[in-house]
Amino acid sequence: MVSIIIPNYNKANFIQKTIQSVIAQTHENWEAIIVDDGSTDQSIEIIKQYCKQDKRFRLFERNRQPKGGSTCRNIGLKNAQGNYTMFLDSDDILTPNCLSNRLNHIKQNPDHHFLVFSGGTFYRNIGDSNSQWIPSQGNHAKQFLAHILPWNISLPIWKTSFLKRLNGFDETFPRLQDVELHTRALLQPGVKYKIIGGAPDFYYRIDEKRKLKAPYQFVETFIKAVELYSSKMKQIIKVRNDKAPLFKALNGTFQSAYLTAQVQYDLGNISAEERNRLFDRVKSFHNPKGLFTLYIKGLQNGIHRIKGYNWLGKKVLAGR
Repeated sequence: MVSIIIPNYNKANFIQKTIQSVIAQTHENWEAIIVDDGSTDQSIEIIKQYCKQDKRFRLFERNRQPKGGSTCRNIGLKNAQGNYTMFLDSDDILTPNCLSNRLNHIKQNPDHHFLVFSGGTFYRNIGDSNSQWIPSQGNHAKQFLAHILPWNISLPIWKTSFLKRLNGFDETFPRLQDVELHTRALLQPGVKYKIIGGAPDFYYRIDEKRKLKAPYQFVETFIKAVELYSSKMKQIIKVRNDKAPLFKALNGTFQSAYLTAQVQYDLGNISAEERNRLFDRVKSFHNPKGLFTLYIKGLQNGIHRIKGYNWLGKKVLAGR
């Protein structure tokens, strides 16, 4: 059985299509655990109707702090009864053969802790976006550490026992929760996983109405997550034999923190003073040196607008 864990918060406009995509699965041995995060719209009523019609759906309400998707997913994981687990957001869609496709590959790789598949994107209907998320081969731990994210939260299918051994998501993270989980999983001793790729069997909704309402707070929260992430990963990396290249790769995550602040400045959403304050916040735990100091000055002087500047910077700073 596969446990599909779905956090929900005020997705009444979308969750019906998400649920229908689960019901349409050609593989029928699944459970869908929906954990609500305190919705105030009609989504709860919609979910309850499906729970009455199909006992494979179970609804839980977040009954503890902190609020957020990570807590909801952990509550779902605690209650998961399936041999395998995947995560699905409440506005995304599975293709009808998603579970059968993934389970067929699990049968061929029974000793793996997780497998990673491909995903697509859509705005209103599948087919209206050409963007796809197709993971490639490579050193994925280094990629995540460098903030070159090879897959998102719904592309892996996990052995439930492995996820529970990892203790699920770190609920202290305000952002980068799935990045932290994936990095931590990849850095586990003896972890075995495989990139399957192939045609997308999952589609991520691009919600154009989801706008950035408070740019400074958004960047500030992202920087806080970068601080937590880098601190935690340093503790994990320092006992590894391959620690030098992994530490180097972390520069890509620091770069993303500076660049996120700079982009909001370039868009006119924050002032130069606010941008510099955010840069100083990153420097308080990063302590840039050498090439990184030059890179930051380049951002502040607008050199990053030159084509390829940030791409080259990420390559150099992450040691690739």
